[in-house]
Amino acid sequence: MDINLIKEAIETKVYHIPSDLIVPHHRHEDRDEIFYCIKGSGFGISEDGEVELNVGDSFVAPAGTIHSMRSDGEMYVVAVLIPVNRIICHCKQVSYVDIRKAMVGGARTLEEIQELTGAGTGCGGCIGEVERILSIACGCKGVSMETVVNAVKDGADTIEKVGEATGAGTDCGRCKLLLQNIIDTKK
Repeated sequence: MDINLIKEAIETKVYHIPSDLIVPHHRHEDRDEIFYCIKGSGFGISEDGEVELNVGDSFVAPAGTIHSMRSDGEMYVVAVLIPVNRIICHCKQVSYVDIRKAMVGGARTLEEIQELTGAGTGCGGCIGEVERILSIACGCKGVSMETVVNAVKDGADTIEKVGEATGAGTDCGRCKLLLQNIIDTKK
């Protein structure tokens, strides 16, 4: 990936995490997220447990890792989202982006992904992860393909209407090409 494209794609945000805020567990399939505590204290939460955060501490959520944040008081963190193209199938060197591009092109089954990308045709150890990726329309909001297809069948005929009905495509927007393909194909 071109370093200038990476620089342009890096996002920074500042979050205030009060004690009554419930941050949903979520993942970013194609971005690492680094949190840096700038005020207060709290916890970074991942599949491996909780990491205490005080001013100056950091917490890393690698791409594809379920994570969240919480505070017993209040905490302010700077979050840096860095684009990555993680490899899903190591045997065939198929990345997350390769699989999503195949989905944008209409692939909806493991067999179609295998035919188009080769993922899962080596040792097969990645098949579960490929199937999980196939089941998700919007990674940021955790919206399933089934939910989006049902919204389209119920009349959501634009990306905006799909977003209103499901939340898909209302965060980073990287799934909008896939949403349009679902609208066009009704599958």
